[in-house]
Amino acid sequence: MAKRNKKNIKDIQAALLSNTDFLNKEETIEQEEIQENIIEEDVLEKFKALAEYENTEAKELINKALNHYLKLKGLQLELALKAKKQ
Repeated sequence: MAKRNKKNIKDIQAALLSNTDFLNKEETIEQEEIQENIIEEDVLEKFKALAEYENTEAKELINKALNHYLKLKGLQLELALKAKKQ
């Protein structure tokens, strides 16, 4: 029988962590590209202007706006989530 080279926990952790930065960067870039493509240019400019006026970030303002929209559509959202589970 061939002797197996046993790996200890530190070897496994080092192997996993060695690729973590690469994977996280790739996911972040992909998410940013998607967000930029979804929001129309003129709407994004309006959010940026309003965010600057309110001394906040556009991303935070967009998330607040989306949360407000989902609250307004609460009943439909509940039905959509129930339908998705079935």
